[in-house]
Amino acid sequence: MLNLFKSWQWSLSSTGSTAKSREPWTLDRNWHRSEAERHLKRRDYPAAERHLLLAIAEADQRKASAKQRIHLRLELADAKRRTARPSEPDLAVQTERILGEAETFARQAIAIAAETSDIDEYVNGLDLLGDIFNDRKAWPELEKVEEEALRLGAKLDRPDPLLMAKRVHRLAIARHRNGHGEHSLPALEKSLQLHEQNYGPNSPKLAELLYEAGVIYRTEGEHAKAQDCFRRALNISSSDSGFESPEATKNLQQLAGSLEESGDLDGAAALYERCLVMKLRKIGVQHIDDVANMQYSLANLHVGWGNLARARELLSDSIGVFKHDGGVRLAVTYETLAQIEERSGRYHSALKELENAGKVWLALKDRNSELLRNMNYRADLLDQLRKTKESSQLRELIAEMQQVFRAPSVETTS
Repeated sequence: MLNLFKSWQWSLSSTGSTAKSREPWTLDRNWHRSEAERHLKRRDYPAAERHLLLAIAEADQRKASAKQRIHLRLELADAKRRTARPSEPDLAVQTERILGEAETFARQAIAIAAETSDIDEYVNGLDLLGDIFNDRKAWPELEKVEEEALRLGAKLDRPDPLLMAKRVHRLAIARHRNGHGEHSLPALEKSLQLHEQNYGPNSPKLAELLYEAGVIYRTEGEHAKAQDCFRRALNISSSDSGFESPEATKNLQQLAGSLEESGDLDGAAALYERCLVMKLRKIGVQHIDDVANMQYSLANLHVGWGNLARARELLSDSIGVFKHDGGVRLAVTYETLAQIEERSGRYHSALKELENAGKVWLALKDRNSELLRNMNYRADLLDQLRKTKESSQLRELIAEMQQVFRAPSVETTS
């Protein structure tokens, strides 16, 4: 096809057509560019990359305009970024390599823009670099690039309000991730204001940003603002996707967590129960872990209210899920259930749950202090059951283990 195209081009040149004034490389470059765009539309990014690389080589060889060379590099950097899979841990090395290549081409485009004093393209390069740093979770680099993009973007003749809002939001996220919470909140509030002005008060995009903002406010202990964000996002998601949609459910969960942390236990419990019902209706592999975590949180609220029967039921259900992965949360859940059994006067059952927890702690690395605390708790229960021989043997074992672990003495449970 390409040979036929070149033959057609040559025949026009030899007959004195107006095409004679067009350089042959331009047609070749346009062909590679059009092929790249065709593959990009189909989301066939590897094929697009091949044509973009050829187009870049030709443009550099023929000394094409700076804008053309910048655009090609930015398109290639974006194509590479889209082939990376940051969410898949098994591909971490490959993902980092691809994103590194994307960063290289983005920086090349920025350098060309700097040489030609093209501020528009320079800012476009910074925006793409921000996308790459966001994918890599390179928060310090993202904070710097967004600050620069905001500073220069404001100087453009016609600043794009949506891009400005995106930059402000990214800056807030980066500052939060870098531990600069006090500086992230003003940027976060400005971001929400800009997005609402440009997307409207009922936009699904705004709902996404409200959720992210709520998470940051919750982390920073600004629970009133966090709850306002989650409620607004919940209203939008419920209207747009339905009250039982994943978007609505995650807002409910966050809202319940914020209410619990701020002391509104009744409100938190009511929302946890609603979330639990919704999750159980849509039970699937992707929801099982969420349900178990929610059951554990709700159980602790019921323990605080003295509703031990409901707490026992919820913990028993969550243990069934936690057994799959084991680990700390399984051990803690066993011990929480043991406390409930002890408060109910069921000491033998409490001892059994503590033994289950002890096996989990023993299987984990660097959990010696938790294991010793567990064993002391068991020794106390054995004393209450008047099993002094077993209690003494267990305390002797604890003393030996403390010597081995070189751990400080663990206070007995009162």
